[in-house]
Amino acid sequence: MNATTELRMTSEKMPVGKGFAVVFTMAGGQLDVEWLPRMPGPRRGRQCLPSYRLARNEFLRRVALKTGLNVMVVEA
Repeated sequence: MNATTELRMTSEKMPVGKGFAVVFTMAGGQLDVEWLPRMPGPRRGRQCLPSYRLARNEFLRRVALKTGLNVMVVEA
């Protein structure tokens, strides 16, 4: 096992606007996101996207600082 597969970090609840928030978890080299209270629909989702990206990037910055690993995001 290496640091990537052993790592497990979870963020606090991070608001992303329009009454939505996210909680990120990094485990086994995979990033998962839980939307609260649920994932927004397409219109609200687009409105939340800039704040979501800021929250995601902040969480991944913390992961990188804690582990010393390089982190990269690819959006598809």
